[in-house]
Amino acid sequence: MQQIEIEDPPAALAWPYAAILLGELLALGHLVATSRGRPPLSYELGWLGFGSMLVMQLYSIRRRVRALRAFGSLRAWLDLHVFLGLQGFVLVAYHSVGISPRASLAAINFALVATVVGTGVVGRYLYRLIPRTPGSHALELAGRLGAGWTVLHRPLAILLLAITTLHILAHFAYAV
Repeated sequence: MQQIEIEDPPAALAWPYAAILLGELLALGHLVATSRGRPPLSYELGWLGFGSMLVMQLYSIRRRVRALRAFGSLRAWLDLHVFLGLQGFVLVAYHSVGISPRASLAAINFALVATVVGTGVVGRYLYRLIPRTPGSHALELAGRLGAGWTVLHRPLAILLLAITTLHILAHFAYAV
């Protein structure tokens, strides 16, 4: 039987990660507010957001490969995963400033990014609210909720990768 690492996640994102995200939000918000039309570096930061979301997938590998346990706690990897996901969302949102809300590939892609990030936040922070009192069935409940949540989050993340790939290919195919 496989042994599973279980760590109780902290209530909030670690302060260095939160500070970086706040700084990025302030800087990018300023660029959006002061630019006319498409803000500067929007394509480059879209690529950076995509890269952030790719790197965050290392958490899934760390969870499953026992040999990687020496490379940090699961909690630290989860914190990095959450940070990179939120950072990716911020950068992709900046990249998406000015896209039409009609059902284009870019709009669908952004909506899917927002949905995957939203399900990630729900899974990360609502799991924390489950009481863990002696004699309760909270751990069993948490396992069932976690299994149900991953049925939604993982397929959406895979779909996001597919739609993002199409978005990138379409950009290069139709770019002028």
